[in-house]
Amino acid sequence: MRFGEWLAGHARRYVWNRTTLVAILLVSPSIVSSIATFAISNSLDRRIARFADERDTLTRNLTALDGQVKTFETLQLSRGAFLLVLNGSQADMQFKYLLDRLFRQNAKQAVRRMAAIVHPQDWQNRMAPYEALVDQDYSDAKTVRDIQAIENAMVMEAGAQLTALQLRHNIVAGRMSKIESLKTQISTVLASLTTALTIAIFFVTTNRKAPEPPSAAPPEKRQRPASARRRTADGRQL
Repeated sequence: MRFGEWLAGHARRYVWNRTTLVAILLVSPSIVSSIATFAISNSLDRRIARFADERDTLTRNLTALDGQVKTFETLQLSRGAFLLVLNGSQADMQFKYLLDRLFRQNAKQAVRRMAAIVHPQDWQNRMAPYEALVDQDYSDAKTVRDIQAIENAMVMEAGAQLTALQLRHNIVAGRMSKIESLKTQISTVLASLTTALTIAIFFVTTNRKAPEPPSAAPPEKRQRPASARRRTADGRQL
């Protein structure tokens, strides 16, 4: 017998037989479920990763913009408090304008960063009029009002941007939660289907009727040899 025929015979006997087929049927739901779970999870994970990147960007912008707004408002409150003190002490107007310029110079960096976050494309053009007013040696009420108007407009835009960023952050976080919930539900359903199919296949394969063995043929009547038959006949004659 050639080696190939010998190997094929052993393969049919020990590998590719009914037991192997039953085992493959029993594990097939788990294999299909694992492949489906991997494919679906991979697709959902890519979507979650995209939303996670957007959420991180929104969080950074929210934190940066909120910090600059708080810094500016703190300096603005300090400037107002010191001006009230100077007004109460009947200080000269030159000292008041000097104090105003000092605080606005300190607040200019916060205003610049707010403009860079709210208007990332043309923040320099928007900051040019403000910086031109703050950097000059002003000592009149009109310049103060113009500077204050620009600052108020920038704070209002920053507040609107904070609201929009927070709204988008909430939407992205909600979508991520829904995808995570969907992923969990799909995994649970696939696991339940796998268990049910495995039980069904096991029930079908183990309750299959075994083929009945062929009925035994009746024993043949053994015929005695001729010599024995003659002796019997002779005995009857006697």
